[in-house]
Amino acid sequence: MFNIRLANESDIKKVFELSNDDLVRANSINRNKILWEDHVKWFKNRIKNIDEPFYIVEDENENFISQVRFNKEDEELIISVSINKNFRGHGLGWQIISEVSQKNGNYPIVAYIKVDNIPSKKSFLKAGYIFKEKKIINGEYYEKYILL
Repeated sequence: MFNIRLANESDIKKVFELSNDDLVRANSINRNKILWEDHVKWFKNRIKNIDEPFYIVEDENENFISQVRFNKEDEELIISVSINKNFRGHGLGWQIISEVSQKNGNYPIVAYIKVDNIPSKKSFLKAGYIFKEKKIINGEYYEKYILL
């Protein structure tokens, strides 16, 4: 149904466009639009970081479905998932989360989801994550979900 691979330089433009999608920005901890110059610098460094995997998810025709990134904080991996608007609402979120999470079993995986982001909460729960607690980040409420 889909292919998961590590991000590479050829993905820079599609990741930039997805990252600046209005819904993605609205549900992100940092809601500011990303400048191209900042993205290029960040992206080139990010894909070299083997300790924090950055995946691209594509369909069987190599259409870009999603990006999934992990950031290591203390003894946890923080997962960040963005889905291309053309693939939202098709029930792929939980499947992507589940498969990508299985690739990173060394640490507990944590997701911070805005309280009103119901589709994301449902996807993470269906993928086996459990609600842990509410947390305030940058003055907004998020829910912490964890996969042990």
